[in-house]
Amino acid sequence: MRKLFISMIAFMVFILTACTSDDDQDSEAAAEEPQSEEETTEEEVAEEEETFTPSEFEYYELEETARPLTDLEQELLRKPGPYSGENYNEEEVQEEVDKLPDDLTAEEYVHELKYLLAEDYHKEIETFANFDSEVTTDVQSPDETIEEPEMTNAHYAILIDASGSMHADTGGQTRWEAAKSAVTDFASEIPEASTVSLKVYGHKGTGSDADKELSCSSIETIFNDHYKQKDFKSALNDIDPSGWTPIASALESSEGDIPESADRAVVYVVSDGIETCGGDPVKAAQELVDKDIETAVNIIGFDVDNEGQKLLKDVADAGDGEFVYVDSESQLNEYMREQYEEIQEAWHEWKEEGKSQAYDQKEEKKQLANETKESVKEKADREKQHLKAAQEYLEDRFEDYDHPARSTFSPIIDYANEIWGYGVDTGNDLWGESVDSGNEEWGDYVDEGNEKINETIDKKNEH
Repeated sequence: MRKLFISMIAFMVFILTACTSDDDQDSEAAAEEPQSEEETTEEEVAEEEETFTPSEFEYYELEETARPLTDLEQELLRKPGPYSGENYNEEEVQEEVDKLPDDLTAEEYVHELKYLLAEDYHKEIETFANFDSEVTTDVQSPDETIEEPEMTNAHYAILIDASGSMHADTGGQTRWEAAKSAVTDFASEIPEASTVSLKVYGHKGTGSDADKELSCSSIETIFNDHYKQKDFKSALNDIDPSGWTPIASALESSEGDIPESADRAVVYVVSDGIETCGGDPVKAAQELVDKDIETAVNIIGFDVDNEGQKLLKDVADAGDGEFVYVDSESQLNEYMREQYEEIQEAWHEWKEEGKSQAYDQKEEKKQLANETKESVKEKADREKQHLKAAQEYLEDRFEDYDHPARSTFSPIIDYANEIWGYGVDTGNDLWGESVDSGNEEWGDYVDEGNEKINETIDKKNEH
């Protein structure tokens, strides 16, 4: 009985001890649980703080360009990396590469290397996008390009004697017919940009005293425009020589035929005699050249006597021009041939000036295209070498062959080669376009100049 009682007491002590032990363990577990939650929170915070943020490029802004930019050109407008060009430092680049996380994608690694090492292409992009390969010259016509003042925006005023004496025969035809033929051929060779006026005088009434007042006042401009063969010849054909010779009045009125835009006027007076209307042609010629516009008065005398020759020469001298005496059609033609030679030389100088301008522009555009191409190539090569070095260093950080860093070589090479090819292709295309345009412009001057020169030679040879 006593043994049973002792056994029961021992069992109860065991039970109490076991419960106390379980309670202690539960208490310790409860005390440790908040500490575990606190440590998890700190790890999460640390992980959040180490989250990777890709570098952001800044871009240049261009004003409106002559053509839209390609996708590559827009990409290349980004501002250069901190280690681009002369700022490259291999050790510092490697330090930046060491800061990159271990778990980026291949695309993210390539992006970060570009951010560090990208070159500055924005000037080249701007040049290419605004490049004008068209060669255009401003040599409009001989009178705008040659240095001789008589060919600079010139006006040619032809004053032709239509008095009765022009019916006289000279070399198988009348003086009037010879004069008409000569001035028509001459006017047809005047540069297209120049203007020509045709004035007749003494063409009304008769040579009688009764008609003198009418005839001396008969001065009429029958053509004033750029040369038009049909209108010019038609105006002359309507005139029938008949009366007196008012040279002075014709000279005085010629000022009104000269356009305000003309820089120089060349006056040709065609006459077979002296002033017969009481005017003073020497004074009229002097007053004409004293005007604001530079003017020369040239006199062509048909079959005039000694007194007439002297008077007409005085008129030419007063008009800063020359006097040419002709007593036959052959002498008139000789004089006209000399005039054609001057116009021929003007067209020659026009052609040569146009060729020179076209060539110079072509060479300038070729040079710009080539220099821009070479600049892109140089920068692309430099960027490629720097990117390759950084990529190799990045790759060596990881032993795992399948790591994304080991997949960055091809994208980097392709990217650098694309820029290089862009510079070569764009530069070569613009170079070629400049050559084609320049050669075409050059050829136009050659063709038109030669055509005009040959036309002038043909006219000259007809006399």
